[in-house]
Amino acid sequence: MFNTRNIVIGIAGAAALMVGASAQAGSMPFMPRGNGMSAPMGFAELCRRDVETCGLPSGQLALMGLGAPSGLTSTSSVGAAPHRFEAAQSPAEAEDARLISVATIQAWTPATTEGFVPAGAISADQSATDASAVEPAPPAAIAETWAARGEREQLKLLNLVNQSVNREVKKTSDLDLYGQPEYWSLPRLVDGKLYGDCEDYALEKRRQLIAAGVPESALSLAVAVTARGEGHAVLMISLKSGDWVLDNLTPWATPWEDLNYHWIERQVPGTALWTSAAV
Repeated sequence: MFNTRNIVIGIAGAAALMVGASAQAGSMPFMPRGNGMSAPMGFAELCRRDVETCGLPSGQLALMGLGAPSGLTSTSSVGAAPHRFEAAQSPAEAEDARLISVATIQAWTPATTEGFVPAGAISADQSATDASAVEPAPPAAIAETWAARGEREQLKLLNLVNQSVNREVKKTSDLDLYGQPEYWSLPRLVDGKLYGDCEDYALEKRRQLIAAGVPESALSLAVAVTARGEGHAVLMISLKSGDWVLDNLTPWATPWEDLNYHWIERQVPGTALWTSAAV
């Protein structure tokens, strides 16, 4: 009886391994690319406004309009319970505001603007101590070159940055932060706290990883639609094992195939060019 049970378990285990091996053999560790597409509207506007955060040579800005449009108007995903700013208004102002079309509100800013600077930047009145609180020093091990690390160590750094940014940045929509449906930027610092939506998380993770020694050629932005039907932006990184995703909706670096997303387009690393995801 005992031996028979062990044989059955062994056969079942071998079958599971064969299924797993088959699935692994048929998987696509690297996201296949399709045709060229235009850069997302928010990314193109960011690059014209802030070349440093965009991360592209200024000579490539003319390439922003190349390719077919993605058909995705905005990357609005913030997940559950986004933070909302409440602008101070008198009853009369509130009544007037109800009569104004949302499309005309293009210059709205939070009621409190003191200390309102991009993540990683230092305002004129910030001390060095304040700056270190906004941008924590990366671990000492980052002095090693990226290529010299094994993938296990690389994933440790990716998870560290992913979780740190996800924890420090509060989920807030572009409409609440800027009065615009789409505005790509580094997270915004308001009264000592960082706020942003999905693409802001991705841009901040990209900035921190480059500062930690990760080559820009390994990093790219990508746009997808979540299972909830929201436009969503993430940071992708190419390792030897495949393409991994750093996501503000997920604490761990995740293989791109493991996320239940409909992938739309992805940046060609270090360039203004974007391609469709051929999946």
